[in-house]
Amino acid sequence: MSRVQRYVFTPNRRTAVLAALVAVGTGLIFLVIQRQSPEEWRRAAGAGNGLTVMSFNVLLGGQPAGPALDAIEAAAPDILCLQEMTPELAEMFKARLGKLYPHRYFKPGRMTQGMGIASRYPLLGGKVLTLGLTYLPAVSATVRLQSGEIRVACAHLMPPLARFKKSVNVWKRYFRNEAIRVGQVAELLKHLDGMDMPAIIMGDMNEWLGQAAMAELAKAGFRDSCAGPDGRCGPTWPGRTLSWPAIFRVDHILGRGVRFTDSAVLEAGGSDHYPVAARVIVGPRQLAEGKPR
Repeated sequence: MSRVQRYVFTPNRRTAVLAALVAVGTGLIFLVIQRQSPEEWRRAAGAGNGLTVMSFNVLLGGQPAGPALDAIEAAAPDILCLQEMTPELAEMFKARLGKLYPHRYFKPGRMTQGMGIASRYPLLGGKVLTLGLTYLPAVSATVRLQSGEIRVACAHLMPPLARFKKSVNVWKRYFRNEAIRVGQVAELLKHLDGMDMPAIIMGDMNEWLGQAAMAELAKAGFRDSCAGPDGRCGPTWPGRTLSWPAIFRVDHILGRGVRFTDSAVLEAGGSDHYPVAARVIVGPRQLAEGKPR
């Protein structure tokens, strides 16, 4: 057996290769599904009940920031999760959209570590969650609604092929980083399980549904917004800044103790990720279901 065959056909690696092929095939199928513009999403979501949420990896604060802010303003979600938020974007956001989102918990940073939650509703108990990696933290806060409180976490999990040492080959990096993501999710769940309320997790998970970290979230009761009755979700990466079409859905909105209706990937933003948005119902029934057992 050749070296390449040994890499590809050992059990763990074979599973990873097959999963990647399935994801690519699914992404190519979804190319026929047209993404919605932020304006289309806003009109459709505004026709129903519930809370609108949006997750967006803005690519190092936006390159430039204008298209990212345009997309947010046009979609106008009630709650927003931003990844890769730089100090410059935080200031531009405040100047342009501060009145629309008076409640903010921003922890900007250089490179990929900046995170932020913006809300039309009051935010309480904002917290930075290192999840074992100071350079890829998450942030969380409680959103106070008329129907109750909900905890919102905004996360950015370890990229599949990020490397620390040049000598580490691609396969070792892939499985090491998968284990890191599982560890990040374990820390995130430990935080959320201590909250006596429903929860939403949004962000760039760097995994598609069914992979290791996403499977742990599903086991913990978190449901995919795109599985709602009007879910319309295609791939989110690569986005507009890259020359080839999007084939992977790695950006997700997940909820426990809530009910999703509409969800869509938005054709906007000027990032290497497309934003994803959802409409969620939070009420007495969902609040009861969201209490940890």
